[in-house]
Amino acid sequence: MYKRRDDRKFDSRMISFRRVAKVTSGAKRLRFSALVVSGDRKGKVGLGLGRGADVRQAVEKGSRKAEKDMTKIELIGDTVPHAVTKKFKAAKLVVKPAKPGTGVICATSIRSIIELAGIENVYVKQLGTNEPIANAYCLMQILRSMRADRVLKRSEKMKERIETKKEMDKERKKRERRAREASSKDKKGDKGSRGRNQNKAVKKPVKGAEPKNGGVDSKKKSEEAKSSKVKKVKKEKKEVVENEKKDTVKEAKKENK
Repeated sequence: MYKRRDDRKFDSRMISFRRVAKVTSGAKRLRFSALVVSGDRKGKVGLGLGRGADVRQAVEKGSRKAEKDMTKIELIGDTVPHAVTKKFKAAKLVVKPAKPGTGVICATSIRSIIELAGIENVYVKQLGTNEPIANAYCLMQILRSMRADRVLKRSEKMKERIETKKEMDKERKKRERRAREASSKDKKGDKGSRGRNQNKAVKKPVKGAEPKNGGVDSKKKSEEAKSSKVKKVKKEKKEVVENEKKDTVKEAKKENK
């Protein structure tokens, strides 16, 4: 029996969202349509248009269609292999490769497709309509028509782009690994400090043990010693006074006899 694979990891974005009304004999029938693009940022990208009675239903249908329509695009490093001009219905686009560091220069309706395909440097110019659905399908046709074999045979610069892309990916992985390790160390340190603080709060002072804070405890000791001396002096004075009273009483009794 066929089992659906759920271990695939694709990012998806919604390009356009519309409310569609169908007029019938009874009343208007309202529905929603959503254009969704999904890709893995490594050369695979797909486009799907979903319709449904609810917004969530339309987006889910669109994402399912996009995953079914997923195709592998031939790229050279982080850009497209060659320039292409294509017309699809009212849309007309020009796609050109760009130097490293240029970035993605295009309209917002097309940017999500290029980013999810894994293209980092490219020029895209709109010569026709601004309608996002037509431009999206036109761009998908352009990307599917790209061929990298001929370009790699002719130009050595494009071969260097592949090597630079690999080096950049390695550096990026190293940075991500370092960031993960640093975050894990910080988390462990926070947990350890919390545990130590809790243990310190729970611990009780032991009798006869010397405290660690020497300055504060020495002051307390000196004050206690002074108070004990004062108490001793007071006791001695009281004893002397009591003894004198006893002696005077005894002498008075003797005189009376």
